[in-house]
Amino acid sequence: MRSLFCPVCRAKNNEEYREVLRKRRFRFFLFILAGLVTEAVVLYVHFCTEIAVSEYHLGFLVGLGAGLAFGGLVGILKICRHLKDEEKLKELRLKETDERELEMGSLALRGTARILLGVLYVLLVLGGILANNMLLCLGWGLIIIYLLSFVLLRKYYESKF
Repeated sequence: MRSLFCPVCRAKNNEEYREVLRKRRFRFFLFILAGLVTEAVVLYVHFCTEIAVSEYHLGFLVGLGAGLAFGGLVGILKICRHLKDEEKLKELRLKETDERELEMGSLALRGTARILLGVLYVLLVLGGILANNMLLCLGWGLIIIYLLSFVLLRKYYESKF
């Protein structure tokens, strides 16, 4: 999952890699914040408003928030442990900057994108067959968002390189 949420690491020494890990630690704080905000909003809506939230949805969303917060905390603790151990730091840096690892991450993301587009296409077709406008619009909208974001991000990164 690292290649999904973190940019490619090009650190050439342990000090540069330490800086990469510090930035990554900040991202984990954002995960914790997103989890806590999710829980707070759901609990506020459930207890302080007239909006009815079923027990299933309440449990699902509170669990989602707790999972994000817990995952962020585990990520921060792992990074702190790695920052203290010079040998582990070097081992992780070499593994993460290995060209094979970078290529595997790139191939995995491309494959995932193809599968996602295929599933969205099936959702779109099912929406049309079942005459379900919500499925039809959801499938079409997600495909448009995906392809548009790909084109825009591609142009953005072309301008940076």
